[in-house]
Amino acid sequence: MMKFFSKYNKYFILVSVLLAILCGIFMPKIFSNIKFLGDLFINLLKLFALPLICSALISALGNMSGNISYLKSFFKKTISYMLLSEIIAITIAILLFNLLRPGVGSNPDLILHGQAYNATNEQGFSFAKFILSIFPNNVFYSLTNFELLPIVIFSIMFGLGCSFVGQIAAPIINIATSVREASSKCLHGVMLIAPIGIFALVGEGVAQSHISGALRENFEALLAFVGVFLVGLFLHGLWQLLAVSIITKQRIRHILHQSLPVFSTAFGTSSSVATLPVAMHTADALKSKPFVTRLMLPLCASINVGGMMMYEMAAALFFSQMLGVNLSISQQILVALACVLGGMAEGGIPETSMVSLVVVFRIVNIPLAAISILLPLDRIIDRLRTVVNIFGNMCGVILISKWTQQDENKPIKTESST
Repeated sequence: MMKFFSKYNKYFILVSVLLAILCGIFMPKIFSNIKFLGDLFINLLKLFALPLICSALISALGNMSGNISYLKSFFKKTISYMLLSEIIAITIAILLFNLLRPGVGSNPDLILHGQAYNATNEQGFSFAKFILSIFPNNVFYSLTNFELLPIVIFSIMFGLGCSFVGQIAAPIINIATSVREASSKCLHGVMLIAPIGIFALVGEGVAQSHISGALRENFEALLAFVGVFLVGLFLHGLWQLLAVSIITKQRIRHILHQSLPVFSTAFGTSSSVATLPVAMHTADALKSKPFVTRLMLPLCASINVGGMMMYEMAAALFFSQMLGVNLSISQQILVALACVLGGMAEGGIPETSMVSLVVVFRIVNIPLAAISILLPLDRIIDRLRTVVNIFGNMCGVILISKWTQQDENKPIKTESST
Protein backbone atom coordinates (compact mmCIF):
# COMPACT_ATOMS: atom_id res chain seq x y z
CA MET A 1 0.00 0.00 0.00
CA MET A 2 2.84 2.40 0.86
CA LYS A 3 4.51 1.70 -2.48
CA PHE A 4 1.23 2.36 -4.26
CA PHE A 5 0.77 5.77 -2.62
CA SER A 6 4.43 6.64 -3.17
CA LYS A 7 4.31 5.68 -6.85
CA TYR A 8 1.14 7.61 -7.66
CA ASN A 9 1.58 10.41 -5.13
CA LYS A 10 2.15 13.07 -7.78
CA TYR A 11 -1.18 12.18 -9.38
CA PHE A 12 -2.93 12.32 -6.01
CA ILE A 13 -1.47 15.80 -5.53
CA LEU A 14 -2.82 16.96 -8.87
CA VAL A 15 -6.24 15.53 -8.00
CA SER A 16 -6.15 17.22 -4.60
CA VAL A 17 -5.36 20.55 -6.26
CA LEU A 18 -8.31 20.20 -8.64
CA LEU A 19 -10.61 19.23 -5.77
CA ALA A 20 -9.29 22.13 -3.69
CA ILE A 21 -10.09 24.57 -6.49
CA LEU A 22 -13.60 23.21 -6.92
CA CYS A 23 -14.33 23.06 -3.19
CA GLY A 24 -12.80 26.50 -2.66
CA ILE A 25 -15.22 27.93 -5.21
CA PHE A 26 -18.39 26.00 -4.36
CA MET A 27 -17.85 25.11 -0.66
CA PRO A 28 -15.44 27.72 0.72
CA LYS A 29 -16.62 27.47 4.33
CA ILE A 30 -15.32 23.91 4.87
CA PHE A 31 -11.71 25.06 4.83
CA SER A 32 -12.06 27.03 8.05
CA ASN A 33 -12.36 23.66 9.82
CA ILE A 34 -9.51 21.82 8.09
CA LYS A 35 -6.93 24.60 7.96
CA PHE A 36 -4.89 22.80 10.64
CA LEU A 37 -4.15 19.97 8.18
CA GLY A 38 -2.27 22.37 5.94
CA ASP A 39 -0.41 23.79 8.93
CA LEU A 40 0.49 20.25 9.97
CA PHE A 41 1.99 19.53 6.56
CA ILE A 42 4.08 22.73 6.68
CA ASN A 43 5.26 21.93 10.22
CA LEU A 44 6.37 18.43 9.21
CA LEU A 45 8.18 19.86 6.23
CA LYS A 46 10.03 22.32 8.45
CA LEU A 47 10.72 19.58 10.99
CA PHE A 48 13.00 17.65 8.62
CA ALA A 49 14.50 20.62 6.79
CA LEU A 50 17.29 21.19 9.32
CA PRO A 51 18.58 17.60 9.63
CA LEU A 52 18.40 17.20 5.85
CA ILE A 53 20.39 20.33 5.08
CA CYS A 54 22.98 19.90 7.85
CA SER A 55 23.68 16.23 7.22
CA ALA A 56 23.76 16.58 3.42
CA LEU A 57 26.32 19.39 3.52
CA ILE A 58 28.54 17.80 6.15
CA SER A 59 28.47 14.45 4.38
CA ALA A 60 29.17 15.89 0.91
CA LEU A 61 31.97 18.25 1.95
CA GLY A 62 33.50 15.85 4.46
CA ASN A 63 33.92 13.16 1.81
CA MET A 64 35.89 15.51 -0.46
CA SER A 65 39.12 15.21 1.53
CA GLY A 66 40.80 13.01 -1.08
CA ASN A 67 39.61 15.08 -4.03
CA ILE A 68 40.57 18.55 -2.84
CA SER A 69 44.27 17.77 -2.82
CA TYR A 70 44.13 16.01 -6.19
CA LEU A 71 44.46 17.95 -9.44
CA LYS A 72 43.93 21.43 -8.00
CA SER A 73 43.76 23.04 -11.42
CA PHE A 74 40.93 20.72 -12.48
CA PHE A 75 38.85 21.44 -9.42
CA LYS A 76 39.43 25.18 -9.67
CA LYS A 77 38.07 25.15 -13.22
CA THR A 78 35.17 22.91 -12.25
CA ILE A 79 34.13 25.07 -9.31
CA SER A 80 34.58 28.24 -11.37
CA TYR A 81 32.27 26.92 -14.07
CA MET A 82 29.63 25.84 -11.55
CA LEU A 83 29.67 29.23 -9.82
CA LEU A 84 29.52 31.03 -13.16
CA SER A 85 26.57 28.90 -14.26
CA GLU A 86 24.69 29.51 -11.01
CA ILE A 87 25.38 33.26 -11.04
CA ILE A 88 24.14 33.57 -14.62
CA ALA A 89 20.99 31.56 -13.77
CA ILE A 90 20.14 33.80 -10.85
CA THR A 91 20.99 36.95 -12.84
CA ILE A 92 18.57 35.88 -15.58
CA ALA A 93 15.82 35.49 -12.96
CA ILE A 94 16.58 38.91 -11.46
CA LEU A 95 16.53 40.65 -14.84
CA LEU A 96 13.35 38.97 -16.11
CA PHE A 97 11.32 39.40 -12.94
CA ASN A 98 12.43 43.00 -12.45
CA LEU A 99 11.64 43.90 -16.04
CA LEU A 100 8.35 42.03 -16.42
CA ARG A 101 7.23 42.07 -12.74
CA PRO A 102 4.51 39.37 -13.07
CA GLY A 103 3.57 39.52 -9.38
CA VAL A 104 2.69 43.22 -9.29
CA GLY A 105 -1.03 43.87 -8.93
CA SER A 106 -1.89 40.35 -7.78
CA ASN A 107 -4.08 39.89 -4.72
CA PRO A 108 -1.92 38.53 -1.85
CA ASP A 109 -4.88 36.73 -0.23
CA LEU A 110 -3.88 33.58 -2.11
CA ILE A 111 -0.99 33.15 0.37
CA LEU A 112 -2.05 35.38 3.28
CA HIS A 113 -5.42 33.65 3.74
CA GLY A 114 -7.05 36.88 4.89
CA GLN A 115 -4.40 37.71 7.49
CA ALA A 116 -2.46 40.97 7.62
CA TYR A 117 1.09 40.93 6.27
CA ASN A 118 3.81 42.22 8.56
CA ALA A 119 7.02 42.91 6.65
CA THR A 120 9.22 42.79 9.72
CA ASN A 121 12.33 41.79 7.82
CA GLU A 122 12.04 44.52 5.21
CA GLN A 123 13.11 47.32 7.52
CA GLY A 124 16.32 45.73 8.75
CA PHE A 125 17.42 43.94 5.61
CA SER A 126 20.90 45.40 5.19
CA PHE A 127 24.27 43.93 4.21
CA ALA A 128 25.81 44.30 7.68
CA LYS A 129 22.84 42.70 9.43
CA PHE A 130 22.73 39.96 6.82
CA ILE A 131 26.40 39.04 7.38
CA LEU A 132 25.99 39.10 11.16
CA SER A 133 22.83 37.01 10.93
CA ILE A 134 24.53 34.19 9.01
CA PHE A 135 27.46 34.09 11.46
CA PRO A 136 25.68 33.94 14.84
CA ASN A 137 27.47 33.55 18.14
CA ASN A 138 25.20 30.66 19.13
CA VAL A 139 24.31 28.03 16.55
CA PHE A 140 21.76 26.46 18.90
CA TYR A 141 19.84 29.74 18.94
CA SER A 142 19.58 29.50 15.16
CA LEU A 143 18.40 25.92 15.46
CA THR A 144 15.73 26.88 17.96
CA ASN A 145 14.46 29.80 15.87
CA PHE A 146 14.61 27.92 12.57
CA GLU A 147 17.12 30.35 11.03
CA LEU A 148 18.27 28.09 8.24
CA LEU A 149 20.90 30.20 6.49
CA PRO A 150 23.21 30.36 9.56
CA ILE A 151 22.80 26.57 9.82
CA VAL A 152 23.87 26.22 6.18
CA ILE A 153 26.97 28.35 6.80
CA PHE A 154 27.83 26.38 9.93
CA SER A 155 27.37 23.06 8.09
CA ILE A 156 29.61 24.20 5.22
CA MET A 157 32.38 25.28 7.59
CA PHE A 158 32.04 22.15 9.70
CA GLY A 159 32.01 19.92 6.61
CA LEU A 160 35.15 21.59 5.27
CA GLY A 161 36.77 21.11 8.68
CA CYS A 162 35.98 17.40 8.50
CA SER A 163 37.49 17.19 5.00
CA PHE A 164 40.77 18.74 6.15
CA VAL A 165 40.96 16.55 9.25
CA GLY A 166 40.71 13.41 7.12
CA GLN A 167 40.14 9.93 8.53
CA ILE A 168 39.80 11.19 12.10
CA ALA A 169 36.47 12.73 11.15
CA ALA A 170 35.22 9.58 9.40
CA PRO A 171 32.82 8.63 12.26
CA ILE A 172 31.21 12.09 12.11
CA ILE A 173 30.82 11.85 8.33
CA ASN A 174 29.28 8.38 8.68
CA ILE A 175 26.78 9.72 11.21
CA ALA A 176 25.94 12.65 8.91
CA THR A 177 25.39 10.26 6.01
CA SER A 178 23.10 8.09 8.14
CA VAL A 179 21.11 11.14 9.29
CA ARG A 180 20.78 12.28 5.69
CA GLU A 181 19.43 8.93 4.51
CA ALA A 182 17.05 8.60 7.49
CA SER A 183 15.79 12.15 7.07
CA SER A 184 15.22 11.50 3.38
CA LYS A 185 13.06 8.50 4.23
CA CYS A 186 11.12 10.59 6.71
CA LEU A 187 10.56 13.24 4.06
CA HIS A 188 9.23 10.55 1.73
CA GLY A 189 6.77 9.68 4.48
CA VAL A 190 5.73 13.30 4.89
CA MET A 191 5.06 13.51 1.16
CA LEU A 192 2.52 10.71 1.48
CA ILE A 193 0.22 13.14 3.28
CA ALA A 194 1.06 15.97 0.87
CA PRO A 195 -2.25 15.60 -1.03
CA ILE A 196 -4.18 16.22 2.20
CA GLY A 197 -2.05 19.15 3.31
CA ILE A 198 -2.06 20.73 -0.13
CA PHE A 199 -5.82 20.27 -0.39
CA ALA A 200 -6.26 22.25 2.83
CA LEU A 201 -3.73 24.97 1.96
CA VAL A 202 -4.67 25.49 -1.67
CA GLY A 203 -8.38 25.20 -0.90
CA GLU A 204 -8.18 27.85 1.79
CA GLY A 205 -6.29 30.18 -0.51
CA VAL A 206 -8.80 29.64 -3.33
CA ALA A 207 -11.69 30.13 -0.92
CA GLN A 208 -10.27 33.43 0.34
CA SER A 209 -9.61 34.59 -3.22
CA HIS A 210 -13.10 33.55 -4.31
CA ILE A 211 -14.72 35.38 -1.43
CA SER A 212 -12.69 38.53 -2.13
CA GLY A 213 -13.48 38.30 -5.87
CA ALA A 214 -9.81 38.11 -6.95
CA LEU A 215 -9.63 34.43 -7.92
CA ARG A 216 -9.13 35.03 -11.64
CA GLU A 217 -6.38 37.58 -11.04
CA ASN A 218 -4.46 35.20 -8.78
CA PHE A 219 -4.44 32.35 -11.28
CA GLU A 220 -3.45 34.69 -14.07
CA ALA A 221 -0.51 35.82 -11.92
CA LEU A 222 0.62 32.23 -11.31
CA LEU A 223 0.45 31.48 -15.02
CA ALA A 224 2.51 34.61 -15.65
CA PHE A 225 5.08 33.35 -13.13
CA VAL A 226 5.39 30.03 -14.93
CA GLY A 227 5.67 31.73 -18.32
CA VAL A 228 8.43 34.12 -17.25
CA PHE A 229 10.33 31.36 -15.45
CA LEU A 230 10.23 29.08 -18.51
CA VAL A 231 11.69 31.92 -20.58
CA GLY A 232 14.50 32.12 -18.04
CA LEU A 233 15.15 28.38 -18.26
CA PHE A 234 15.33 28.62 -22.04
CA LEU A 235 17.87 31.46 -21.90
CA HIS A 236 19.97 29.60 -19.33
CA GLY A 237 20.16 26.50 -21.50
CA LEU A 238 20.77 28.56 -24.64
CA TRP A 239 23.94 30.30 -23.46
CA GLN A 240 25.48 26.98 -22.40
CA LEU A 241 24.61 25.43 -25.76
CA LEU A 242 26.18 28.35 -27.61
CA ALA A 243 29.30 28.20 -25.41
CA VAL A 244 29.87 24.53 -26.22
CA SER A 245 29.22 25.08 -29.92
CA ILE A 246 31.61 28.03 -30.19
CA ILE A 247 34.45 26.73 -28.00
CA THR A 248 34.45 23.11 -29.22
CA LYS A 249 33.48 24.04 -32.81
CA GLN A 250 30.60 21.57 -32.91
CA ARG A 251 27.35 22.31 -34.70
CA ILE A 252 24.33 23.16 -32.55
CA ARG A 253 22.23 20.66 -34.46
CA HIS A 254 24.75 17.90 -33.75
CA ILE A 255 24.86 18.74 -30.03
CA LEU A 256 21.07 18.76 -29.73
CA HIS A 257 20.72 15.54 -31.71
CA GLN A 258 23.24 13.74 -29.48
CA SER A 259 21.53 15.14 -26.39
CA LEU A 260 18.03 13.88 -27.21
CA PRO A 261 18.40 10.77 -24.99
CA VAL A 262 19.49 13.03 -22.12
CA PHE A 263 16.49 15.32 -22.60
CA SER A 264 14.00 12.46 -22.72
CA THR A 265 15.50 10.63 -19.72
CA ALA A 266 15.72 13.78 -17.60
CA PHE A 267 12.17 14.80 -18.47
CA GLY A 268 10.82 11.31 -17.84
CA THR A 269 12.61 10.64 -14.54
CA SER A 270 12.82 14.22 -13.20
CA SER A 271 16.11 13.17 -11.62
CA SER A 272 19.63 14.36 -12.47
CA VAL A 273 21.10 11.34 -10.70
CA ALA A 274 18.99 8.87 -12.69
CA THR A 275 20.07 10.60 -15.91
CA LEU A 276 23.79 10.41 -15.11
CA PRO A 277 24.56 7.21 -17.10
CA VAL A 278 22.94 8.60 -20.24
CA ALA A 279 24.59 12.00 -19.73
CA MET A 280 28.02 10.39 -19.34
CA HIS A 281 27.63 8.46 -22.58
CA THR A 282 26.44 11.57 -24.42
CA ALA A 283 29.25 13.72 -23.03
CA ASP A 284 31.80 11.18 -24.27
CA ALA A 285 30.17 11.29 -27.71
CA LEU A 286 30.52 15.09 -27.69
CA LYS A 287 34.31 14.94 -27.21
CA SER A 288 34.59 15.09 -23.44
CA LYS A 289 37.39 13.28 -21.65
CA PRO A 290 36.18 10.10 -19.84
CA PHE A 291 38.13 11.01 -16.70
CA VAL A 292 36.56 14.48 -16.54
CA THR A 293 33.11 13.07 -17.31
CA ARG A 294 33.14 10.48 -14.54
CA LEU A 295 34.59 12.82 -11.94
CA MET A 296 32.76 16.05 -12.73
CA LEU A 297 29.23 14.96 -13.66
CA PRO A 298 28.37 13.33 -10.29
CA LEU A 299 29.78 16.37 -8.50
CA CYS A 300 27.77 18.76 -10.68
CA ALA A 301 24.62 16.69 -10.19
CA SER A 302 24.95 17.34 -6.46
CA ILE A 303 25.71 21.05 -6.24
CA ASN A 304 25.35 22.62 -9.72
CA VAL A 305 21.58 23.14 -9.91
CA GLY A 306 21.28 26.48 -11.66
CA GLY A 307 17.69 25.81 -12.70
CA MET A 308 16.69 25.23 -9.09
CA MET A 309 18.47 28.36 -7.89
CA MET A 310 16.76 30.36 -10.64
CA TYR A 311 13.45 28.95 -9.44
CA GLU A 312 14.13 30.02 -5.84
CA MET A 313 15.11 33.54 -6.88
CA ALA A 314 12.14 33.84 -9.21
CA ALA A 315 9.71 32.67 -6.52
CA ALA A 316 11.16 35.11 -3.96
CA LEU A 317 10.80 38.04 -6.36
CA PHE A 318 7.34 36.98 -7.55
CA PHE A 319 5.81 36.68 -4.08
CA SER A 320 7.60 39.83 -2.87
CA GLN A 321 5.96 41.68 -5.74
CA MET A 322 2.61 40.10 -4.89
CA LEU A 323 2.96 41.27 -1.28
CA GLY A 324 3.98 44.76 -2.35
CA VAL A 325 7.53 44.44 -0.98
CA ASN A 326 10.06 46.26 -3.16
CA LEU A 327 13.47 44.66 -2.69
CA SER A 328 16.41 46.85 -3.61
CA ILE A 329 19.22 45.59 -5.81
CA SER A 330 21.48 45.04 -2.80
CA GLN A 331 18.75 43.08 -1.06
CA GLN A 332 18.20 40.97 -4.16
CA ILE A 333 21.91 40.21 -4.28
CA LEU A 334 21.73 38.97 -0.68
CA VAL A 335 18.76 36.77 -1.57
CA ALA A 336 20.76 35.47 -4.54
CA LEU A 337 23.59 34.56 -2.18
CA ALA A 338 21.11 32.69 -0.04
CA CYS A 339 19.89 30.80 -3.12
CA VAL A 340 23.44 29.71 -3.95
CA LEU A 341 24.21 28.62 -0.39
CA GLY A 342 20.87 26.87 -0.01
CA GLY A 343 21.27 25.14 -3.36
CA MET A 344 24.52 23.54 -2.19
CA ALA A 345 22.49 21.45 0.24
CA GLU A 346 20.20 20.00 -2.41
CA GLY A 347 22.27 17.12 -3.73
CA GLY A 348 20.65 13.75 -3.09
CA ILE A 349 17.65 15.21 -1.24
CA PRO A 350 14.16 14.43 -2.56
CA GLU A 351 11.61 17.24 -2.90
CA THR A 352 14.45 19.77 -2.76
CA SER A 353 12.36 22.62 -4.11
CA MET A 354 10.30 22.76 -0.92
CA VAL A 355 13.24 22.47 1.44
CA SER A 356 15.20 25.19 -0.36
CA LEU A 357 12.24 27.54 -0.68
CA VAL A 358 11.81 27.39 3.09
CA VAL A 359 15.31 28.90 3.42
CA VAL A 360 14.74 31.68 0.90
CA PHE A 361 11.20 32.56 1.99
CA ARG A 362 12.29 32.90 5.61
CA ILE A 363 14.88 35.50 4.61
CA VAL A 364 12.45 37.81 2.81
CA ASN A 365 9.59 37.05 5.22
CA ILE A 366 7.29 35.37 2.69
CA PRO A 367 4.59 33.17 4.30
CA LEU A 368 5.50 29.51 3.92
CA ALA A 369 1.96 28.82 2.72
CA ALA A 370 3.19 30.13 -0.65
CA ILE A 371 5.08 26.84 -1.06
CA SER A 372 1.80 24.95 -1.30
CA ILE A 373 0.74 27.26 -4.14
CA LEU A 374 3.89 26.50 -6.11
CA LEU A 375 4.06 22.79 -5.40
CA PRO A 376 1.47 21.69 -7.98
CA LEU A 377 3.23 23.84 -10.59
CA ASP A 378 6.57 22.51 -9.44
CA ARG A 379 5.49 19.00 -10.39
CA ILE A 380 5.29 20.17 -13.97
CA ILE A 381 8.26 22.52 -14.32
CA ASP A 382 10.57 20.38 -12.17
CA ARG A 383 11.01 18.10 -15.18
CA LEU A 384 12.09 21.05 -17.32
CA ARG A 385 14.41 22.25 -14.55
CA THR A 386 16.01 18.81 -14.50
CA VAL A 387 16.51 18.89 -18.27
CA VAL A 388 18.26 22.26 -18.09
CA ASN A 389 20.32 21.27 -15.05
CA ILE A 390 21.69 18.01 -16.48
CA PHE A 391 22.27 19.59 -19.91
CA GLY A 392 24.17 22.44 -18.29
CA ASN A 393 26.27 19.98 -16.30
CA MET A 394 27.03 18.05 -19.48
CA CYS A 395 28.03 21.27 -21.23
CA GLY A 396 30.34 22.06 -18.33
CA VAL A 397 32.01 18.65 -18.63
CA ILE A 398 32.63 19.22 -22.35
CA LEU A 399 34.08 22.70 -21.74
CA ILE A 400 36.32 21.59 -18.87
CA SER A 401 37.54 18.70 -21.03
CA LYS A 402 38.49 21.20 -23.74
CA TRP A 403 40.31 23.48 -21.31
CA THR A 404 42.21 20.67 -19.56
CA GLN A 405 43.23 19.32 -22.96
CA GLN A 406 44.67 22.71 -23.84
CA ASP A 407 46.71 22.64 -20.63
CA GLU A 408 48.06 19.19 -21.49
CA ASN A 409 49.04 20.33 -25.00
CA LYS A 410 51.10 23.26 -23.74
CA PRO A 411 54.80 22.81 -24.53
CA ILE A 412 56.92 21.85 -21.57
CA LYS A 413 60.31 23.51 -21.24
CA THR A 414 63.23 21.14 -20.71
CA GLU A 415 66.89 21.72 -20.02
CA SER A 416 67.85 20.71 -23.58
CA SER A 417 65.63 23.40 -25.05
CA THR A 418 67.33 26.23 -23.19
